Amino acid sequence: MLDTKAATIPASVDVEIVETDEEKCFRDLKHHFVQEWKLLEDLTVAMVRDSSAVEMPVIKRAQLTMEKYQEQSQLLEPHLESMVCPLMQILCNQSSGNSKTPDMKVVKKVCSIVYTLVSICGHKTVVKFFPHQTSDLEFAVALLEICHGEIPETSVLREESTGQWETKCILLLWLSILVLIPFEIASVDTSLADQNVSNVNDIPPLVERIIQICKDYLANPGPMREMAGVLLSRLLTRPDMQIALKSFIQWTHETLSMSLNDSTGVFLAPGIVGAMAAIFKVGGRDVLLHVTPTAWQEVCELVNSSAITQNSLLRKMLVKLIQRIGLTYLPPRAASWRYKGVFSSIGNNLATSLCTETEIESQNADGQMSHGYIEEGDLDVPEKVEEIIEHLLVGLKDKDTVVRWSAAKGVGRVTGRLSSAFADDVVASVLELFSATEGDGSWHGGCLALAELARRGLLVPTCLPKVVPVIIQALHYDVRRGPHSIGSHVRDAAAYVCWAFARAYSPELMRDHLMQLAPALLSIACYDREVNCRRAASAAFQENVGRQGDYPHGIDLVNKADYFSLATRSNAYRNVAVYVAQFEEFRVPLIDELLHTKICHWDRGLRELAAEALSLLVKYDIGHFSGPVLDMLLPWTLSTDLNLRHGATLGIAEVILALSNNGYKFPPEKGKHLCNIVPSIEKARLYRGKGGEIMRSAVSRLIECTALVQLPLSHKVKKGLLDTINDNLKHPNGQIQVHAVASLKALIQHYLMPASNADIELVTLKHLHILQKDLNPAARRGSALAFTALPSDFVIPLWKDILNTLCNACILEENPDDRDAETRVNAVRGLTAVCNCIFKAGKGFFLSRVTGNKSPISVIREQVIECLLNALEDYAVDNRGDVGSWVREASMEGIEQCSYILCNVSTLLDMAACQMTAGEDMEDATATSVVDKDLHHFKESCLDSQPKGSVFDADLATRIVGGLVKQIMEKIDRVREVAGRTLQKIVHNKKVPIPFIPHNDELGFIVPNDPCFNWGVPADVFPRLVHLLKFPEYQSFVISGLVISIGGLSESLSRIALTAMLDFLKVNATPNDMGVPYGNSKNDSSKQEKWLETELVRILKTNTGCDRVILPTFKTIDALFSKGILSKLQDSEPTFAVEVLRSVRAEIKGSKDIIKIITCINVLSHIALIQEPSGSQALCQLLHLLSHRYPKVRKACAEQIYLFLMQKGQDLLNEEDVDPTIELVGGVCWDGPLEGSRSDRIKLLSLFNIQDTTSVANDVVQSKTNEHARRRVCVDENESYATLVRDFNY
Repeated sequence: MLDTKAATIPASVDVEIVETDEEKCFRDLKHHFVQEWKLLEDLTVAMVRDSSAVEMPVIKRAQLTMEKYQEQSQLLEPHLESMVCPLMQILCNQSSGNSKTPDMKVVKKVCSIVYTLVSICGHKTVVKFFPHQTSDLEFAVALLEICHGEIPETSVLREESTGQWETKCILLLWLSILVLIPFEIASVDTSLADQNVSNVNDIPPLVERIIQICKDYLANPGPMREMAGVLLSRLLTRPDMQIALKSFIQWTHETLSMSLNDSTGVFLAPGIVGAMAAIFKVGGRDVLLHVTPTAWQEVCELVNSSAITQNSLLRKMLVKLIQRIGLTYLPPRAASWRYKGVFSSIGNNLATSLCTETEIESQNADGQMSHGYIEEGDLDVPEKVEEIIEHLLVGLKDKDTVVRWSAAKGVGRVTGRLSSAFADDVVASVLELFSATEGDGSWHGGCLALAELARRGLLVPTCLPKVVPVIIQALHYDVRRGPHSIGSHVRDAAAYVCWAFARAYSPELMRDHLMQLAPALLSIACYDREVNCRRAASAAFQENVGRQGDYPHGIDLVNKADYFSLATRSNAYRNVAVYVAQFEEFRVPLIDELLHTKICHWDRGLRELAAEALSLLVKYDIGHFSGPVLDMLLPWTLSTDLNLRHGATLGIAEVILALSNNGYKFPPEKGKHLCNIVPSIEKARLYRGKGGEIMRSAVSRLIECTALVQLPLSHKVKKGLLDTINDNLKHPNGQIQVHAVASLKALIQHYLMPASNADIELVTLKHLHILQKDLNPAARRGSALAFTALPSDFVIPLWKDILNTLCNACILEENPDDRDAETRVNAVRGLTAVCNCIFKAGKGFFLSRVTGNKSPISVIREQVIECLLNALEDYAVDNRGDVGSWVREASMEGIEQCSYILCNVSTLLDMAACQMTAGEDMEDATATSVVDKDLHHFKESCLDSQPKGSVFDADLATRIVGGLVKQIMEKIDRVREVAGRTLQKIVHNKKVPIPFIPHNDELGFIVPNDPCFNWGVPADVFPRLVHLLKFPEYQSFVISGLVISIGGLSESLSRIALTAMLDFLKVNATPNDMGVPYGNSKNDSSKQEKWLETELVRILKTNTGCDRVILPTFKTIDALFSKGILSKLQDSEPTFAVEVLRSVRAEIKGSKDIIKIITCINVLSHIALIQEPSGSQALCQLLHLLSHRYPKVRKACAEQIYLFLMQKGQDLLNEEDVDPTIELVGGVCWDGPLEGSRSDRIKLLSLFNIQDTTSVANDVVQSKTNEHARRRVCVDENESYATLVRDFNY
């Protein structure tokens, strides 16, 4: 609503400032739309109808619904009256019931619901709907006393509330409105009804009861403390409560002096000070002046006490109390000198803009009204006010933000009641906080205070020239503290000051100042490390553009640098900042921000990003970057500050590359300086000590960019750079090796081509020898990775040795101490890169035959592909986990590339054969070229091992696809993702189709040609790929991967894999739901079972002793038996059971793995149920395991024997022995001491007619022991030591 000033609009101007229909509709929807209102309405109705019948889960569900609106509480406000009034009426009805004692269960339910609304909407909003009848006062006090006297309850679930403290809070809040009755409380106190005369100097008993309860709650750490303060502030500030107020202040003085040295003071002192602050906030000046000296005395004692140093809440409340005392000393008045340039209401602004100049005078250039400040005489300010302001200024430097924020608001409030001269002194004192000697807390508090002063119009325009430069410094505040820096809160607060300026001052006044603030704000918005600072600066800039008018490029910048685009640091650096820099007025500030703040930042990632961002701005001002920027960065590369040195080196690398890409030619002198950076760094030995690693990475990047720019280098410098790269390749840090390989590739490409014999010896041969003979694992890693950077000229002369060496490096070493996963990974990548180099060398080379009648393509087919396929079986494990997965991932990528190479060659050979056939039919025999004849000759004779010289055949295609399928069906999501993508490319590749893939059409249906398909989700992958079990070519691969997933540690993965396999096995004779036209599928169920048994036996035989495979396989067999898939073995040949039983015996023997043994016991229990002889052998094995040394094993074995006897005991035992045997197995404590159950085990064996081999073995051992004893008796005692040595075979 507009105020009365809107009435000054001339009648000639037809203006009506009202809401449009669209705005009103939007407002109504926003304020009335509560999606779950029906649920809340039903709860309210149910509570009114019968509160005792409403269960707590229903109330809890409604509370969760209301809590959704915690951040949008205005959506609940229209419904508060319809909820709060009926609920509070239930409380009122408790006093008028037949029973004198209220139902506390109903009271707690009601108060729990109402408190939820209070916590969401605030107590000031909800309390408006509380009943305030005078008759409810005593009842509310009595109800509170009942609740106060209850013993605290604890719910079964400790995180749930019993409703006690919510009830206390609501009753205190209700009393805070009830005590505001318009006549004396003593007149409604029924305890005084029998007294004819009441002493006016006495406190009414009802008031004493309320105050006493509130005093108890002031020591409570919960929300009751705040509500008690609210109640006391409303009660003690009544005109008839002067005596009670004095008494309370006296009590606080006595209690605080005692509680500061007591442990209870931690909670009591903040409660007391907070209640006093609330009293001084609510009470009138005439009521509080007579107790103000006492309160100030307490404040002084607290300020000088050591108890407040560790209690931030007490310091916050103390600052609140100090400012309220100051406001009490100063009479309330509106400062006439206050700046009034902008109305707080948009309606007022619109009305003012339409008024004529005769009605509202325009402002002068200095921002004052035309009539100027109203000068006042020196007001009589009490001396204590100066002390109060001093305390508030000290509070601005507090270590806690909440204290500084409260002090800043206090400075604004107190300054508003001072004269202009005193206000100038306050502003000057605040500006003193922005000193280089002050800490970050002072800068933050100073920014908050300036923002408050500006918002209240207390920072007059004449102060802005002094304030704006300080704020610009605060926007860039960043102080190094150890390994990090502080200052983000200062920059955030400085942006808040700029936001406050936009709302406080007129456009004419802010225009010149905004020209200074805007570049700083945009620099922070684009380049600050913290997202909250970037967004705060963007919001401040947006506020200034929106309120200050036509700022140059303002709308474009606001649209680009918005809240969401600045969310990620990389987008702000790479996109938003580049857009901003196209405007000349912001370009230099952005460059300076990068050079002076971000290039030397403590965060390494930020320095790297800043160097990249610097290069993105080169295109806007090539002259500036080629001159001043490079001149500034060059000496910094030798700085003693590691961060500056690293950032400058990266910055030069990125800038010179960007300059070259933009067509800049470096002068010889400048190029000479740039080429000497790396030798200078090495001469200064800056690789040593702390930070040597990051400098090596930066130098590698500088070498790479220098080579890409093609700066002229001498032979000595080239050799030095190559030596630097070789040193970096030997470093154990993998990231340094990656950067070194990139620099090596660029250096060779631009400085060592075409290759000479000396260069080949210096590069290729050197890394070949290192990979073959060097014992340093890091050096071997780097050399293997170096082959990924070598071009064809460096590979071709030594291609055979390179392939052999890399293939040998891919092999997993037998000695675990010699294994290095990173070397194998890099060797696989090197193999892939070398094969691509060979193929790119042309068909004249890769088809040519060398020593041993082997061409490069035949070596790739026979040796490299085999090596990569073998690498798919690398499951090496160390303390980092499955490091072999890195090798498998690299080998899958290599297999894909080599497959394309072989397919391209096969296509060339087929084309050559066709051309030769066509040429023979022609009369001119020269129709075919010499090369085509060579191709035909190669096709006929090169690959002797392949029929008809085939390069890519069905067997190889099956192994490749099967290997990828196996990796997809295994348990690691990351590996599955790589394998799935690779298989997807191979199956659906149209450019280089892979021939001879078995069931290629069906495979195309199963493997989706969707780039967005998530191969890392097992629930999406397993149900699809399991259908490959229909094809014999892929069965072994699928089963090998499935058993690993089914028997893995992840329960969710195991469940998904097992479900997919069971679903397939149950419907294996029917087509699947994807419409795949399967052909030659196994429709015979017996055959289906037979192939499954055969594959499981194959896995057990080929992986004997390998727990990684054996244990999951046993778990899979156990699951298949449990699900009934293998239960038909009772009627079939027991070959599968015999093989499984043999494997179980071999794995159990000497094993100490309890999980493995228990899994084997589960498998034995299933085999024991099948036909002879496997069943008896499995049962015998179970009975012997009852004597195992591990109690858990004995217990698990006894449980399985018990279940076996319940199912098949009558078939093996006599009828009279079944029940005693079951009782014997179930009644013995098998996980107790082994000696205690030995006799029971022997008895059990006798019932099954099984000999106790353990006893026989013990008799043999005992006889040998007796024999040794007899020998010891016969020998001389001097020979006892020799006998001991001989007996133990030493």
